[in-house]
Amino acid sequence: MPSLWEFTIDGAGPMDRRALHRTLSRWLDDDHHAAHKPWSWSASVGPEPTVVRVGVLVDPLAKRLIDGVDAARRATRSSLVRPTGPARPVGAASWAELCSGAVRREWMVDFVSPVTFRRGNRFLPWPAPSAVLGSLRSAWHTFGAAEAGALAVDLKLDPVVVAAISGASTTERVVLHERPQPDGARAEVAVTVGGFTGQVSYAVDGDIDPAAVSTLVRLAPFAGIGAYTTRGFGGVRVS
Repeated sequence: MPSLWEFTIDGAGPMDRRALHRTLSRWLDDDHHAAHKPWSWSASVGPEPTVVRVGVLVDPLAKRLIDGVDAARRATRSSLVRPTGPARPVGAASWAELCSGAVRREWMVDFVSPVTFRRGNRFLPWPAPSAVLGSLRSAWHTFGAAEAGALAVDLKLDPVVVAAISGASTTERVVLHERPQPDGARAEVAVTVGGFTGQVSYAVDGDIDPAAVSTLVRLAPFAGIGAYTTRGFGGVRVS
């Protein structure tokens, strides 16, 4: 069952994206190099303690998240991430419930962390309908289809359009790992990621089943959208 969880971490100020990624991967990853992963996260940024929101698409990961947060809270040695409270549930829906909600023809999506789409070595910030729905369709086919059935969402003729948009694109240097050097030092391996943060209104304007699109939009807060969702990108809220 897809579910959403939140926990706070010690300290305010800039988010340490790499530390959060490494910590959550240690708790939740079975295959670090898998093309599709059943979890994502986003985090608040500001003067208050950081709130981390984690979406999981399979039930076992919920318990692993709870256990990971509890173990990190009890740890006496220094940790990359220090939770200040337990992981608490903030939302859940079965795959069947995602299929059975209201059918709409227009949706407002709030990208609360930068959304980015990878094309080769480029990271593109434009939240095009085909890219957004294609990302969600892949998540559904990978994790939800076996339980709830496949969704027929043909995006070739651009049947969904952007009706309104408000936000901005930014670029961010993201450190992936460190590479040993001949002199014994370690050099950071990083990429520059362009992402969009803001609100986008999508609307049906062609031949597509709005019920299937509505289902995918309901999946978005749990799955995240686009690339690097396990590095804190592509977090969304849906109005």
